[in-house]
Amino acid sequence: MRIQTALLTTLALAAGLASSACSFLARDTPTYERDTSALLDTRSSQLQSCYDQELTRNPNMAGKLTVTFTVEKKSGKVTQMAWDKNRTTVSDGLASCVTTALEGLALAQPDQRDGSATFSYTFRNNSGVPAA
Repeated sequence: MRIQTALLTTLALAAGLASSACSFLARDTPTYERDTSALLDTRSSQLQSCYDQELTRNPNMAGKLTVTFTVEKKSGKVTQMAWDKNRTTVSDGLASCVTTALEGLALAQPDQRDGSATFSYTFRNNSGVPAA
């Protein structure tokens, strides 16, 4: 099994700066993307479990899952996690499992700005199970 990930759109950073007395970062877009991608990667084993569970029901399951979320300024918490039904081709069960697995994440170093992201996972079964 192989799960590929890609940041579909850059993180949109909300305008405005925090007080200069705060010690929060002001990431540029590439840094925000890298940090957020690394954060999501910490749940790769849970995502693998979601996919393995789905493969027991459907050995030919493959497709794309697109999730959207916000990274809150100051707290760094990932919030408003949802999967985009218009850009998702995997089962509802797999999509729900993945979004649940990604809940509770937070950047270790918060930012001065909110970030909005769209992230895509591509699921492919490379186990050699023949197609039905």
